Amino acid sequence: MQDDNSHLEISEADASRIKALKAGSAQVWRETLAFFGPGLLGYATRMLGDKSTAEEVVQDALVNIYRTIDRFDGRCSLKSWLYRAVRNRAIDEIRRQKRFVDVGEDPEKDFFNAAGDWNDDCFEWDGRAAKELDKKRLLSLVHKEINNLPHAHREVLLLKEIECLEKQEICAALEISAGNLRIRIHRARTALKAAIGYELAKEL
Repeated sequence: MQDDNSHLEISEADASRIKALKAGSAQVWRETLAFFGPGLLGYATRMLGDKSTAEEVVQDALVNIYRTIDRFDGRCSLKSWLYRAVRNRAIDEIRRQKRFVDVGEDPEKDFFNAAGDWNDDCFEWDGRAAKELDKKRLLSLVHKEINNLPHAHREVLLLKEIECLEKQEICAALEISAGNLRIRIHRARTALKAAIGYELAKEL
């Protein structure tokens, strides 16, 4: 279906860059690292919570891409491929540290009771609480709570809200359909809203 495969398109610019990388162009490789490197490192740092570990993860992922560039088949953008490589390597590290939390098919069940309410009697986040905090503190709280979310929630919010990837790029990076992405984003935002509301309730 078109909805599920739109992320497989590749731009002419990407095609040209990939061709040069496969041909062994050191200059294009340096340009690629300079352009995508900071974003990849920021993403890995937020995933792992430690910049030093993130640097190692990104380096490992990029080395692997350099060695396997010939396998790139053009079914997604280069950006998506890079983020996928870093994401997979980051998950390996998270699992190695035994911090990976699989929320399964219905991640909301860990946050809400049968009636759909927050399990810990969360304060309703209806805008009144947000007014009690300035924008800077609220933004800091949002970033903090994103980092505390289970991995499946955190990664979609990081890619969409922090790294600002297009939906097609996120689909390709996570190897999921557009419909699946919409569900994940909805569940992640719901979980984040509940977590923030819970924290705000403790301050009021």
